[in-house]
Amino acid sequence: MQRRDFLKSFGIGSLGYSVMNAQSAQALPQPPRVISPRNPRAQRLLRNPGSKSVLIVGAGLAGLSAALELSERGYKVVIRDAMDIVGGKLAVRQETNAAGTFWVEHGLHMWFDNYHVFRNIRDRLGVNGNFRAFNEVEFKFKDYQDEVIRSEPPVYPLNLLNILKNSPNMNILDATGTLNTIREVLFFNYKSVYEKLDNITFADLAKQRKVNKKFYDIVMEPAASVTLNDPNTISAAEMCLYMHLYFLSQPKAFNREVTTTDHYNALLKPWVEKLKKFGTKIQLSRPVHGLVFADSKAVGVVDESEQYDNVILATDVGATKKILANSTANDVESNLLLKQLQSRMQPLKVAPPYKVLRVWFDKQPSDAIPDCLETPQHRPINLLARFELLEDESRAWAQKTGGSIIEFHLYTTPELVGLPDSEIWPYLRNTVLEIMPDMADANVIASSVGSYENFTSFECGQGLLRPTSTEPQRMGIQNLTLAGDWLKTDYPSALMERSVCTGREAANSICFADGVREESLVVTADYGPGLL
Repeated sequence: MQRRDFLKSFGIGSLGYSVMNAQSAQALPQPPRVISPRNPRAQRLLRNPGSKSVLIVGAGLAGLSAALELSERGYKVVIRDAMDIVGGKLAVRQETNAAGTFWVEHGLHMWFDNYHVFRNIRDRLGVNGNFRAFNEVEFKFKDYQDEVIRSEPPVYPLNLLNILKNSPNMNILDATGTLNTIREVLFFNYKSVYEKLDNITFADLAKQRKVNKKFYDIVMEPAASVTLNDPNTISAAEMCLYMHLYFLSQPKAFNREVTTTDHYNALLKPWVEKLKKFGTKIQLSRPVHGLVFADSKAVGVVDESEQYDNVILATDVGATKKILANSTANDVESNLLLKQLQSRMQPLKVAPPYKVLRVWFDKQPSDAIPDCLETPQHRPINLLARFELLEDESRAWAQKTGGSIIEFHLYTTPELVGLPDSEIWPYLRNTVLEIMPDMADANVIASSVGSYENFTSFECGQGLLRPTSTEPQRMGIQNLTLAGDWLKTDYPSALMERSVCTGREAANSICFADGVREESLVVTADYGPGLL
C-alpha cells in the first residue's frame, strides 16, 4: 500500500499528509533532550560554603528539589512549611484508627517514564529499590466492557494501534478518522500548542474534530478526569500535552512505576535525611504569612528580623497569592514591583475541591477487582486502589486479618464539599457496590478522608497566563524565584515532574547568579511522533 493510501485509510486525507510532510523531521518519536548548564566551566560548589542563605517557602516536591541542588552546592538552606509534614501534594500522615496505625498518603501516585528529572533525584537518593513497574491500568465502565491499557512499547505507531487491537470495545473501523482528529497530539508542537488550543476546552475540540465517541469515552475522558479538573472545562492544550507526555512522545511513555511502601518511607524520608546531612533546616508548622521587599529584593519574612540572600516561593497557587497579598515593601520601587507581581498572579486559579477516601474493610473484594481500577462512569468515584495489593504495610495487615484497604479518589465533586467526613462512605456505598457487588456484606472497620483544595487548575486560558520560575527576576525582583506544578516550563512537563523541574530551575537561577555551575535537566522532546 502506498503511504498516501495508508494515511487515507485512517481518514488522514490530504490535510494530514501535508502536515506530515511539513513535519517530516519529527516523523518518529524523538529521544529526550538535555538542557545543559549555561556555565559548564563554573565551579560546582559555592566559593565560601555557608556564605549565602536561601529561604524556601514550601516543603513539597518543588521545594525539596530546589533544596537538594542548593544544599549540595554549599548554600545555607532553610525550608519552611505551614503543614506539620513534608511532601505537599505527596504528603503522608501517620494515622491510628480501629484497624491499627498506618501511613496514609495524599492519594495514589504513579511515576512515568518521562519523569526524567525525578528519576535523577531518585538515583541520587538511592531509593529506586522502593519502586516497581506498574504496567497496566484497568477501566470499568457502565456503557462499555471492561478495558485494560498496557504499557507495551512496540515500534510507533503500533503502541497507539495496540490499544485498539486489544480493546473489547473498539476496533480499527471505530477508529477511522481518529488519527486525523487527534492530529494535535500526533503532530504535537509544544512551542505553539498553548497559542493554538489553550482557549478551547478539550471536550469542544473533540467535538470539532469529530473524535470517535468510544475512543473519547474510553481513552480521552478518563485521562482528563485524573487531572482533578472537569473534563468539560479542561484546556485542550493541557490535554494534548498530557497525551504527548503519557502516551505518544516515545514508545515507553506509558510505562509507570508505583512505590512498594508508602510515599514517606519510600521517598520523602530519605530525601529529608539527605538534606539534613548537608545542613538544611526544615521547619514545619512555620507558615510564612508574607515577605518583606526592599531594594528590589525579597529580603525576609514579615514581622521577623532574619534576612536572606535569596527566596524561593515553592508553594501552590493559592498559598503563593496569599503570601504575596500579605507582603510589604520598604521603598517605592519595591512596592511597585510587588504590586506588579501580585497582579501577575491574580488570574491564576486552583482546581475544584477533591477528596480521597480510604476504607478498611473486614473482607477482600474478588480477584476481578485489580490493584488499581479507573471508574470514569461511576461518578463521583474516578479511581479506586487496593492498597493491600500495592504496599507492604497494607499487605501485611490484610494477610493477618483477611481484610482489605481500598482508596477512592473523588474528583470535582461539589456535592461532597459540605458533607461531614462521617457521611462520605454512606453517600458512596451504593456506587461502590455497583463496582464491587461482592462487598455488600463487608463491614467497615475504619475510614479516613482527606479533603484538599490546592490542586492546579488546568481550565481554558490558564496555560497562557502561567509565569515561569524566573518571572519575578524578569520583572526586576532580583533574588526571588518560583517553583511548582502550576508554572510554565520551556519544555514539556506536568504534575510531579514539573514540580521538581521548576525547583531545579529556581536553584539553577541562584547558582548562575553566584558563579556556581547549574545542574542539567533531561526533558521530553518538544514534538509529537507524526505517523510513520
